[in-house]
Amino acid sequence: MPDVLQLGPLQLQGKLIVVLLACAIGLWLIRRAARQVRSGEETAMTKSIDDIVFAGAVIVLITWKLGVIVTQPSLLWTSPLKLLMVVGSGTEIMLGLLLAAVYMYAQIRKQRIPLYVFLDILATGLTAAVFVYCALVPGYGLPTTWPWGISVEGTISRFHPFHAYVSLLLLPLLIWQIGYEGRRNRFGSGIVLKYSLMYGGASGMLASFFAAAQPELLYLSLAQLIFLFMLVLGMLLPALAHNTGRRELSAMSQNDSKTQIQQEQQNKEREKSQSGAGKEGFVDKKLDGPNRPST
Repeated sequence: MPDVLQLGPLQLQGKLIVVLLACAIGLWLIRRAARQVRSGEETAMTKSIDDIVFAGAVIVLITWKLGVIVTQPSLLWTSPLKLLMVVGSGTEIMLGLLLAAVYMYAQIRKQRIPLYVFLDILATGLTAAVFVYCALVPGYGLPTTWPWGISVEGTISRFHPFHAYVSLLLLPLLIWQIGYEGRRNRFGSGIVLKYSLMYGGASGMLASFFAAAQPELLYLSLAQLIFLFMLVLGMLLPALAHNTGRRELSAMSQNDSKTQIQQEQQNKEREKSQSGAGKEGFVDKKLDGPNRPST
C-alpha cells in the first residue's frame, strides 16, 4: 500500500485506507459470528452487537483522526486540508479505545447482552482487523541481512518486516476462530476470548523481539507490556469466566433443589400410603390365634 493515494485533486493517506478496510472486514466477521450465535432465535441481539461495535469503531477512528485538533487547534483555520493527511499518535488511539470501551460496555449492559458472548465475537473481528492492517502496512524493525528484509526508499539498509511477522503469526489464530470455533459455535463460553488473548499475546511478544523499540518498564517496551498483559489475562480468564457463570450454576442448583423437594414429597406420600395399608391389615399374634387369652 503506497503512503499517499492520488484521486484527482484529493490525496488520501494509504494507512487510513488500510484502517478502513481492516474495520470493514472485522465488522463483517463480527456480524457473521453474531448471526451464528443467534441462528434460529430473534435477531434483535445480533443487530445490537453490530451497531455497538460499529459505533465503537467510529469513535476510535474519529479520535485517532481528529484528535490532533485538541493538541493543534490552529489547523482548523490555518490549513484545514491538512486534516485529511494528518493523523493522531498512539495517545489518540489509546484515548479512542478507552472511550469506545466505555461506550460499548454501557450499551451491552443496557441491551442485556451477555458479556462473554460479546467479547468472544469481538475477539474474532479484532483478530481479522489486525491481520489485515499488519499485512498491508509495512513495519520496519531491527536491521537485518536476511533476504526477506525490507528497505526504505533511498537507502541500502534492510530491516525486519515486523508487521509481516505479526500477520503470519495471527493467521493460524484467525483460521481457528473462523473455521473451527465458528463451526462449533462456542461463542459465549469465553474459550475464544481466552485463547485469542493467550495466542495473541505470545505471538506479539515473539514478534516484538524483531522490532526497534525503547524499553519503558522492566526492560520491556510498551508493546511488550501490552502483550504480556494479554498473555496473563488469557491465563487467568477461566477463573473469571467461572465467576461470571454463577448464574447458570445457581439456576442448575435451583433446578436440582426443586427436584429433591419433589422427590422427598413423593417419598413421604409413599411412606404414608404404606403405613396406612399396614395399619389396616395389622394382626397382633398375642391377641389372635391359639395364643389368644381366654375371656
